[in-house]
Amino acid sequence: MKVLSAWWKQRFRITAPGLRKWGYMTLERLDRLTKAFNQEEHQPERFGERIASLENFRECASECTGSRDVGAQLFTALLRGLGVEARFVASLQPLGFGWTKIEEAEPEKDEDLNSTPKKKAVAKETVTTQASGTSTRRGASRKATKIQRSNSELIAADSDDDLVISDPEPEQTPRKSNKLYDKDLEFPHYWTEVLSPVTKKYLPVDPIVKSVIGTNRELIESLEPRGSKADKAKQVMAYVVGYSPDGTAKDVTVRYLKRQTLPGRTKGMRIPIEKVPVYNKHGKVARYEMHDWFQEVMKGYARGGRSKPALTDIDLQEDATDLKPAKPEKKEVKEGEETLQYYKQSKEFVLERHLKREEALLPNARPVKMFRNKGGSKKGTTAAQDEPVYSRKDVVQVKSAETWHKQGRAPLPGEQPLKRVPYRAATNNRRREIAEAEQRTGQKVLQGLYSFDQTDWIIPPPIENGVIPKNEYGNIDLFAEHMCPEGAVHVPYRGAMRVCKRLGIDYAEAVVDFEFGHRMAVPVIQGVVIAEGHHDQVMEELAKDEAEKKRKEDEKRRKAALGMWRKFLMGMRIVERIKQDYGHVSDEVEVFGKHGRGVGGVSEARDGAEAEAEAAGEDEYMGGGGFLPEGFEVEDDENDTHLRSSFFPVIDEDDEDGEDALEVDHGEGEETSNGVESAKKKDVAVMSTKPKRKVATKAKTSVAGSRRRTRRNVPSSDDDEEEEEEDEDLEMSDLEDDEEDF
Repeated sequence: MKVLSAWWKQRFRITAPGLRKWGYMTLERLDRLTKAFNQEEHQPERFGERIASLENFRECASECTGSRDVGAQLFTALLRGLGVEARFVASLQPLGFGWTKIEEAEPEKDEDLNSTPKKKAVAKETVTTQASGTSTRRGASRKATKIQRSNSELIAADSDDDLVISDPEPEQTPRKSNKLYDKDLEFPHYWTEVLSPVTKKYLPVDPIVKSVIGTNRELIESLEPRGSKADKAKQVMAYVVGYSPDGTAKDVTVRYLKRQTLPGRTKGMRIPIEKVPVYNKHGKVARYEMHDWFQEVMKGYARGGRSKPALTDIDLQEDATDLKPAKPEKKEVKEGEETLQYYKQSKEFVLERHLKREEALLPNARPVKMFRNKGGSKKGTTAAQDEPVYSRKDVVQVKSAETWHKQGRAPLPGEQPLKRVPYRAATNNRRREIAEAEQRTGQKVLQGLYSFDQTDWIIPPPIENGVIPKNEYGNIDLFAEHMCPEGAVHVPYRGAMRVCKRLGIDYAEAVVDFEFGHRMAVPVIQGVVIAEGHHDQVMEELAKDEAEKKRKEDEKRRKAALGMWRKFLMGMRIVERIKQDYGHVSDEVEVFGKHGRGVGGVSEARDGAEAEAEAAGEDEYMGGGGFLPEGFEVEDDENDTHLRSSFFPVIDEDDEDGEDALEVDHGEGEETSNGVESAKKKDVAVMSTKPKRKVATKAKTSVAGSRRRTRRNVPSSDDDEEEEEEDEDLEMSDLEDDEEDF
């Protein structure tokens, strides 16, 4: 493998830049580069190598030229052609989520801003590349024949000590001084893993960049990007994937990490393993499962899945040894060399300054040793002060009295809190109370915290005479089952309060929790608490209410169904009538569409017919150039009365009875006697009369111009309920009649 790797490094020539991570950049710059990459002519110096087709890749293989990434691919193909089990390994270079300055792209150069090259320069470059390509092919053929001869001579000599493959006449084919590419990238992005037929283990081989064959841990870890140059070139190790010749892939990142420990240098680049809680039916955390996002992604390419080859013994051995993450080693700290960070992370010892808000020391806690903080001495003091160190066994969890009350416990009488801390105001009312208390006393208000041993279960006294005890808010706290008083029962159903009010039973609303939001505490009420003697009666009434509610819902659904059937029948009648009047109706007409104007609806068809009729009527009227044609008679319409300009309407000749007459009173008063009233009427001048509606003698039979209008009377506010009930009865009777007819 060493000989083959050395020969390939000498044989392959790097003639193009490889893949490179640029980093985060502005959207404007990214858009400009994307357009230049897709639309303009390819620029290898700017965007790297581009292999458009399989033919181009074969040309690179025959000439042994290309980027160093192509060289790694061709070396893997060479090994597979020789019958060696080889993987092609790719180190993906994603953008990180650490948001540091190192991840930002370098500023643009002046030559990058001028993305369009000149035509002359392009022509010259193409000519030179063609000439160099022909010379390279000739040189490659000459080298191939000479190497074959030298190999036959070496095999004939049968000497393994001086086995070196090189050109016997290097002076005849002098190499041109090519440009050095990717010299700032010290670590490879692609390499090969070769399965050793002796040890049955995969060994990484990089013949081009590092010239490494990973036979030990030091050589394997040398492929991991480290140092300032790697950071400057934005080379990272996040996801390393090995591709097998059978089409499967595998995550082999752990093999190349230092001490095979995750996350290592992948932190900030690789999505970490997440600890996901799994809850039981009571809403409590039953266990935790570790979720690895990248492992879920690789399941579709791993062996042992659907339509994939089965796992082999080599794969199982590899997963158990080389690809198994190692646990971080615990550093043993000698006595007297402890630091603050050590005590902060220690699971055996603790300093009082590192205790959390809900942690306190037991009253009988004794320090196990003393800690001298050498770097934390104050100014003006000659020596550091000693600080007591306690055992973690003497640390207990403490909570406030309100928190214990929500768990159904209360501090024992006479117990003193183990710790006092400032209040945490969760509501505006509590914040106001604390501010007033601090202003009144001039001191900060503290809250006492108690341990579990300082509290006891809250057991309320039994009820008397069926009366439920209530708090100052008129309800009862029921945060736990044992907080229900003896002789009472909890009914956690909706509508229980309404039933108790109807039956006249004493009850109390049960507060089971609090919800906090918008600086307010809202109690969560669930049912009521009543005496045990009324439980059966309340449950019977609840069952009746539930049955009545279900009946109403069924009746509502029945009304909706009958309404739909009525709509269906009315639509069928409309279709039948339209067929009789207008002929065939196509399927595009939506008979059962929404009310109003709809696309393809009957109303639209009717309006369209009316519009056509009106247009036809206008054209007929305007046939005389604006004047009335000969023989045209104007018919008065009741809708045109508002267009008349006379103050006093004209009276019809047939209107002889004088009903609806308009009388003008000159203010002479009313007389009660019939005689005087008749005498007065003679002297009153009748000025005009109200016209009577004309009865049309001839009805228009034009279907296109006829319209049907209906006006609904708006009921008064006093008779709304009665009229609604009458309408509902009429509607139900109509629905039942339609149902019987159907």
